[in-house]
Amino acid sequence: MLRAVIHRGAREIGGSCVELECDGQRLALDIGRPLDAGLDDDLPLPAIVGLDGSDPTLRGIVISHGHPDHFGLLVGVSATVPIYIGEAAARILAEASYFSPGGIVLQSRGFLVDHQPFSVGPFHLTPYLVDHSAFDAYALLIEAHGRRLFYSGDLRAHGRKGNLFERLVNEPPVADVLLLEGTRIGERGSDERGARSERDVEEQALEVFRRAQGLVLALYSPQNIDRLVTLFRAAKKADRLFALDLYAATIAAATGYETIPRPDWENVRVFVPQSQRVRVKESRQFERVADISRSRIYPEQLSELAHQLVMTFRGSMLSELKRAQCLDGAEAVWSMWPGYLEQPSGIALRTQLDKLGIRLTIAHASGHATVADLQRLVAAISPERVVPIHTAIPERFKELFACAELHSDGEWWDV
Repeated sequence: MLRAVIHRGAREIGGSCVELECDGQRLALDIGRPLDAGLDDDLPLPAIVGLDGSDPTLRGIVISHGHPDHFGLLVGVSATVPIYIGEAAARILAEASYFSPGGIVLQSRGFLVDHQPFSVGPFHLTPYLVDHSAFDAYALLIEAHGRRLFYSGDLRAHGRKGNLFERLVNEPPVADVLLLEGTRIGERGSDERGARSERDVEEQALEVFRRAQGLVLALYSPQNIDRLVTLFRAAKKADRLFALDLYAATIAAATGYETIPRPDWENVRVFVPQSQRVRVKESRQFERVADISRSRIYPEQLSELAHQLVMTFRGSMLSELKRAQCLDGAEAVWSMWPGYLEQPSGIALRTQLDKLGIRLTIAHASGHATVADLQRLVAAISPERVVPIHTAIPERFKELFACAELHSDGEWWDV
């Protein structure tokens, strides 16, 4: 018998963690940090026996993708517990750990590869590369004891890799149970088929880049590689240079893809803000700046180049840019979840930008599927049951899917 329990996520967006059990052997899918947790919060681990490495019946943890609400509690797990994740995702998280607590260095037992099955104890897994705002993200088909569970992880159909969702719909896995994310269920406008796409973001950003008289400040997460590419394409169309910071340049290189914007491209430059210069100096990892030396621009050049640049930006850089006297005619593009702007740090940033006369435009597309696309996926897979996860309103599944079956956090159920 194959059994499952959602430790977290049955009625919450983020903090996802699922445990599977078959023949006395167990496997965890994700071990995420709740979205509402502070960086300094000391959080308990899910109630999974063996996270301290003391129980070999815990055969491992499979991380669907590199967002903290899916991997963030790994810091408290023993290094002896096997970890499985995409190889590029692991590289990105390792490089991110140099710059912020949002990364982690993992000693992976194995890597997820699209459509390449592997076994962990009695569990036979097949990863499916999906379209999501995290690079190298996977859905997972898990087979054991003659039963099949398909875990969607986080996915969408409207990103730069939307063809992966279409492939999933056109060539669906055979699954008895679909453990399905429902991030946008209940969100205004999420029932519409016409989701705001990365191409829509590109067009909106292009409008700002062409309109701006001076420097354009681009606020986005460099780990969102789709968005990095979107903003680069818009900058190129606007005949502007796209300025990465050292973090963004490092993350882009960590993907391992030559098609991702790199410092040696003609239209790409790198500006290293003061906080990153200090970090390099203190760690004595000078090779990090040596690698981008040919494309690097310096504070004293910003005033002259401002009208040509779209600059990767965060609020901590504002005083440095003011000193460089490069903000005349500047505009800003916010390309992350708009809800962050309602938090104290976002309110403070908007206030600072307003004082400087810098217009802020929101240009964003969700990393998660619309209700219409979730319905397409369920229809294609046609499972016996659809179980909600990563959703704030699981009851809505009953209205949307005839085969919906709700389970609470901590409740074991048969697949």
